[in-house]
Amino acid sequence: MLKDEKTLIVTAGSLLMLLIILIGALVNRGCRKHEAAEEALAPVVPPVVVIAEDPKHPARPIPPRFKRDTHMPNGGEGDTSGSINLGSFSAGRDLVFIDDDRVWWESDNDKDDDECDHSMHFSMETPFRRLIQLVTDRGGKLKVQDSFRVTGVHSSNSLHKEGRGLDVTCDELGLEMLARLCWAAGFDWVYYEASSRGGAHVHCSVKR
Repeated sequence: MLKDEKTLIVTAGSLLMLLIILIGALVNRGCRKHEAAEEALAPVVPPVVVIAEDPKHPARPIPPRFKRDTHMPNGGEGDTSGSINLGSFSAGRDLVFIDDDRVWWESDNDKDDDECDHSMHFSMETPFRRLIQLVTDRGGKLKVQDSFRVTGVHSSNSLHKEGRGLDVTCDELGLEMLARLCWAAGFDWVYYEASSRGGAHVHCSVKR
């Protein structure tokens, strides 16, 4: 009788253990189904794709013409690039220094001036580097006549005071072609400035 009782206890224990394992498996399966259902209902979040701006290709098509003393777009510079705001401008924070052997810099060749044409607003950098490439590819050498300038020839509301204005020329390509390339390079406002007073150049500006 004692032997039969031991056998019964072992059998009952085995059945209990088997039941516990079976319940655990069913609970685990139910959890996996619940997680799968939650994943199916969760919104699909697309991966973040960072598209680098390539300075070797135009940002816009090159316009077929760019007449002297005209600008693109049709609106004024303040309406397009935004007015000057020296209260929010910080030269140490907002300016970058650019040097490129493919560019002729007036401040490097004018010893009587204390300006630095290598300094410009960081918003200028991408279209400017693109312009260098576009001009170089066509056998020209870009000349920077004026960039960031606190004092001097510009008006009190000139974007040059924030480094958001840039005056350029190119002897090899001429000003009309240069203006066309400036627009293709992605500057927000381009002006082919060729007044009768001399000093013809292409003026470009960007939004802050």
